[in-house]
Amino acid sequence: MTSFASILMAAIGIGFLIFIHELGHYICARLAGVRVEVFSLGFGQRIAGFVWRGTDYRLSLVPFGGYVRVAGEDPTQRQFLNEDDLYAKGFGARFLFFSGGVVMNLLFALVAFPIVFNNGVQFTAPMIGSVTRGSAAWEADLRKGDRVLRIDGKEMYSFENMRVEIALGGDSTLEFEIDRDGEHLTVPVRPRYDENDGLFAIGVRPSVEPIPPLVTSVDRKSPAAEAGLQSGDRVVAINDLSAVGAASVEAFRSVADTDDQPITLIVDREGQAETVTFVPAKARDKQPRIGVLPASRTVSAIRPNIAPLARLGLQHGDRVLAVDGHPFAGDGLDFVSKDIGPEITFSVRRDGRILERKTAVTAEDREAIVANLALGPDLDGVALLPVDGSPAAHAGLKAGDEILTANDEEISEWTDLIGVVRDAEDRPLRLEIRRLGSDSSELVTVTPTRRPIVDLGFTRRIDFMTHEYRVESFGGSLEAGFVASIDLIKQLYVTLKRLITGDVAAKNLGGIVQISRASYHYAEKGWAVFLYFLALLSINLAFINVLPIPVLDGGHLLFLVIEKVKGSPVSTKVLTYSQILGLVFVIALMLFVTYNDILKLL
Repeated sequence: MTSFASILMAAIGIGFLIFIHELGHYICARLAGVRVEVFSLGFGQRIAGFVWRGTDYRLSLVPFGGYVRVAGEDPTQRQFLNEDDLYAKGFGARFLFFSGGVVMNLLFALVAFPIVFNNGVQFTAPMIGSVTRGSAAWEADLRKGDRVLRIDGKEMYSFENMRVEIALGGDSTLEFEIDRDGEHLTVPVRPRYDENDGLFAIGVRPSVEPIPPLVTSVDRKSPAAEAGLQSGDRVVAINDLSAVGAASVEAFRSVADTDDQPITLIVDREGQAETVTFVPAKARDKQPRIGVLPASRTVSAIRPNIAPLARLGLQHGDRVLAVDGHPFAGDGLDFVSKDIGPEITFSVRRDGRILERKTAVTAEDREAIVANLALGPDLDGVALLPVDGSPAAHAGLKAGDEILTANDEEISEWTDLIGVVRDAEDRPLRLEIRRLGSDSSELVTVTPTRRPIVDLGFTRRIDFMTHEYRVESFGGSLEAGFVASIDLIKQLYVTLKRLITGDVAAKNLGGIVQISRASYHYAEKGWAVFLYFLALLSINLAFINVLPIPVLDGGHLLFLVIEKVKGSPVSTKVLTYSQILGLVFVIALMLFVTYNDILKLL
């Protein structure tokens, strides 16, 4: 499918969902005996149409979506109503009309899901491709190659489905049923909140197909384009390093800091091997840096049932100060396995107290400690590890040095340091530091720099492993479709609840830009995956419209219920102000999600 066809398919799909929503209102208006003045396919200026039985059926200039206008739909104008005006009708007829769009969106999903599941659809396989050390998955001993079958008894048919289930599970322990080399295991995993993503996660990535990454676009003015690289090429190797499958991450990372040296790509072009050699262009980093990483001295994960760790009695959040009496810089525990002493001692700070944790160990015990204990950045203070060749290293900073102030500003967490370095730009920065194992402080001057960033001149796509999810019987597909619809409604409810409590960050909300990008992405994957996405989007549209917000269908239904309970309509004043507030809220929300969309594009 060409890119243009995918764009067209995405636009038609989004327009179709809006159209069937309005079609629901149209059908329900007819059933309720309400006169429909306009039924438009598309928005904007009328360019064609006909009038039949009092309704203007029109084709409008913007040919995506549509709208319905019915007689007497202004709730503030209830005098001199005709019999077929909306607000001349009773509770049941108006309830039917306002709920029509939501019902139609739900019906579409209930029809689309069974079709998709019965015909089979390709999803990203719920298989673990990598596990981040120290993450919840690592601590639970989930491994690369594990296939997740169920979470808390719910079948996982895609990696995205699994990620949503984890995010909405909060910090409660989830029971993972996995297939590991043919063996079925049940593994309890407790997700952790990821500050970067604003979601609960377990620290895993999907499996990558063992194929070369695809070059999706090439900058026409780049050295790569001049050397002959083309869209559609697959990068097999970079400077003799394999770029096939998961190896592509390391291969591309190896040239991230190329210093004006040529790189050589071996690409597969329609079955033929081609060699492309060029010197990448460089862009100047927008962010000034001093070249430091946070020291990792805080216990972030301890795998269970490891005897020497159990004897040590370390706990999550312990800050390791020293090992065997030597101050610990936070630059890794590999040295522990190289020692041959008969016992090991960890000095840790816990709840403001310094404790000594000691146990007898063998060589195997030492290796087990290193393999099954993970350390993360300090939760209090800023201890650092200077990068070789960086301004920090040239200024004499050493591993484990703790920054107390920067330009006389107190530094209590990592974001404080980032802010001060950013504000300093290219000017010298005066740091007050405390050396590892010392109680006194000293001053060090570091000048931030903007390092050049390699611009390869092309974008690439790594293909994740997929599998086909299919329900053979039609009855089974109907059941699967119904379950998928109900599950999504539950997920939307929990998402809204967790947005309010802060367990899901508001930055995860997306608007029309993100929806359009996602639509294009799914359209590229074929009709089955795209239809599945439209079904998801249709339920989202129904859920949002039924929220009790004035100007939305849910707001109209709310006022209708209030009218039924109190026996009379709400006052025109209350209705007008609530509509204004509702409109302001909706516009503000649209602006916010559009802002989020723009940030994600930058």
